[in-house]
Amino acid sequence: MKTHKLKLLIGILGVFAAQSTFAATMKITDTIDANSSFENNYFVPDDSLKYTQPYYRGWNKDWGWQHNPIEGNFTSANLNISAFDVDFSKGEVDEIYAWNNQSSDWELLGSLAGADDIFSFTNFSLGSSWFDEIKEGLKVTMDIATQSKYWVVTLAKSSLSIDGGELPPPIPEVEMSEIPIPAAIWLFAPVLAGFMGLRRQAKQ
Repeated sequence: MKTHKLKLLIGILGVFAAQSTFAATMKITDTIDANSSFENNYFVPDDSLKYTQPYYRGWNKDWGWQHNPIEGNFTSANLNISAFDVDFSKGEVDEIYAWNNQSSDWELLGSLAGADDIFSFTNFSLGSSWFDEIKEGLKVTMDIATQSKYWVVTLAKSSLSIDGGELPPPIPEVEMSEIPIPAAIWLFAPVLAGFMGLRRQAKQ
């Protein structure tokens, strides 16, 4: 009986050890898109609507959104915004800002880069100074067509990648990334091994 208890204890401790190791390296992607539930959602829900209002937006239709809070410790973060029809090479400038808690103001991250008639991500690297805002829920806004009022753009999604979390495809109709199944299996492998050991002992 003592052997059974010892194996069960080893299995449980193994799970906790795996959890602590896995949590320290967990990769997270928080994606805001048309499926997200918040007011004034102007991310285009599918490809067929990319040229229609209110998704195909011009200089006087700026707007913003907020990511979900991400808790825990992480070492890197990237904001990735997927947009359609960004004529960056032709002079279109769509500026992206994030709310800075320390300055209590919007801070410019950069502008969208892309190509005509293509959905593509623009990456904005967020240093450690942004980690507090990420943990509280990063607020993002965009200023459309800052150089000329004739440019228009469609947004598909905004993905906040933590510690190299995998990005979804840049096109619409995408679900948020989840923990891969193999990783989940390894997480619970020690406790399964412990229970199997108990079962063998019970048969003897």
